[in-house]
Amino acid sequence: MASELRKRQYLAASFLAAITCIGTIGYFALGRLTQQSPPWRLDDCLYMTVITLTTVGFGEIIDIAKVPGARLFTVFILFSGLGIAAYSVSTLTAFLVEGELTNVFWRKRMDTLLRSMSKHLILCGLGRVSGYIIQELHNNHIDFAVVDLDEVRIKKLQLKYGEFPAVIGDATHAKYLTAAQIVKAQGIIATLDDDKDNLCVVVTARQLNPRLNIISTCNDTEFSDKLDLLGADVVMPNAIGGMRMASQMIRPKVVGYLDLMLRDKRCLVRIENLILSKQSNLVGQPLSAIDFDGLGQLLVLALIREGESSPVYNPDRATILAAGDTLIVQADIEALANFNRQHL
Repeated sequence: MASELRKRQYLAASFLAAITCIGTIGYFALGRLTQQSPPWRLDDCLYMTVITLTTVGFGEIIDIAKVPGARLFTVFILFSGLGIAAYSVSTLTAFLVEGELTNVFWRKRMDTLLRSMSKHLILCGLGRVSGYIIQELHNNHIDFAVVDLDEVRIKKLQLKYGEFPAVIGDATHAKYLTAAQIVKAQGIIATLDDDKDNLCVVVTARQLNPRLNIISTCNDTEFSDKLDLLGADVVMPNAIGGMRMASQMIRPKVVGYLDLMLRDKRCLVRIENLILSKQSNLVGQPLSAIDFDGLGQLLVLALIREGESSPVYNPDRATILAAGDTLIVQADIEALANFNRQHL
């Protein structure tokens, strides 16, 4: 849209310049050919063209009444000028209405949406994997904001997924993260193409909100260690892609099963993490206290203790649950809703 408006502006300006030059040279040539004495000056011819195009009036500068063809040439300039003027006005109106004014209203709308956000996620950078991230957040109805320099790409994604809040700016600068309400956010995802930029985002985000959950993409293992020291969860797309390709070859049925569960919109089963709060009625109770038969399709795959890095896979039903425990479960939407209502 912006590029099309810019082309129309250049075209209107070119038409105006062309008809001005044609009018000036035309009057000057008419004066020379009719052997006016003294001949019409070039600046007078330019002035004559301008007052003709603007329909202000003429006659006080050069006298065209006695010059054959001058009035016919003036009629040509007048009609050409009216057409160019109409095109220029329509282009200017489109620029104001569709361009600048629309952009101003869009930015104000983004500011309003951002100020109302809390406990949301911030996506920094529209890199190679960002489209998949936005799609997943959108499908799961997760509130998120985007910080990126590419306004055109942001608007294209908004047309596809709905008008999510966005900040136009460099995510490595604190002021743009602040504009994205990082203080009230619960997590940030850094997907910039350069590992150095991702590292800068993580450092800045950690300073602005020490409690923030941070995930960052990374291509170099050297930067992976640095990001890990800052408390960021590191995702290496190249490594994941390689493992995925090998797994697809070795165990295709397993990969196909996971893909179906995660990507098929008709599939209601998901793998989710359920964190037990201090208020949960399961705290101090064994895992068997969960009413598996009454909840529906719910299977506990693993248990992650707070402060422990290694999960307990397929935990025993006699395992005593504690506040802060995370249950990794495979369940359908109905079972998850029942669990949240009964135990969280």
